[in-house]
Amino acid sequence: MWWTAIIAFFVAILSGLGVGSAGLLVVFLTTVEQLPQLTAQGLNLLFFLFSSGASLVVHMLRIPILLGCVLLLLPGGILGTFLGTAAAHILPQALLRRLFGILLILSGGLGLFKKSRKNEGSPRGSSRDSG
Repeated sequence: MWWTAIIAFFVAILSGLGVGSAGLLVVFLTTVEQLPQLTAQGLNLLFFLFSSGASLVVHMLRIPILLGCVLLLLPGGILGTFLGTAAAHILPQALLRRLFGILLILSGGLGLFKKSRKNEGSPRGSSRDSG
């Protein structure tokens, strides 16, 4: 069981680097640890709560958070949480696993094929990088 903590640690590192790696934790928990999909997703959300909290503190120190945007998006996030939880309890586990797999494939594909906005407008990056 100690290696589960090690895997979670490396997933946290990947997540901190900006890799959407939380899905990796769900895959690990369902395939290696044989946890039910709903339990794995719940643990993933708990994991995300702590890692996103740490990221929020770092980002708040570097870039001001637009409170108006947060307040605008917050009700939809809360509603989505309740609707998603209700749907997860209603849907059969096999369907939930398939839908999660499709979501991972789609998000991975979008990550691979979408244009990077970081270097738009300048072939060498932003003027801040040229120092």
